[in-house]
Amino acid sequence: MIATWIIGPAYNIAYMTPSAAILPSGQCTVYSEWPDSVTQSTVGVITITVQFVIPLILLVYGYTRMAVVLHRLVAVAAARSTGILSSAL
Repeated sequence: MIATWIIGPAYNIAYMTPSAAILPSGQCTVYSEWPDSVTQSTVGVITITVQFVIPLILLVYGYTRMAVVLHRLVAVAAARSTGILSSAL
């Protein structure tokens, strides 16, 4: 849990710093100045991957595992209630 609080800000600083700028009006902006379009595209792909794709994959995996385990438990409970497994145990 602590790693999340360390990795998150470090990740944000890593791509916020090269894209920050001070406008002529004196206002500070982030994501407005990029060194080049390749850097901007790379950061966009990494951001989508880290903030959407990886969490989605982990959620799908976790919920799939839960569904499989619950399905097995329900099948065993149903078999026990009908007496199919009672003779085998």
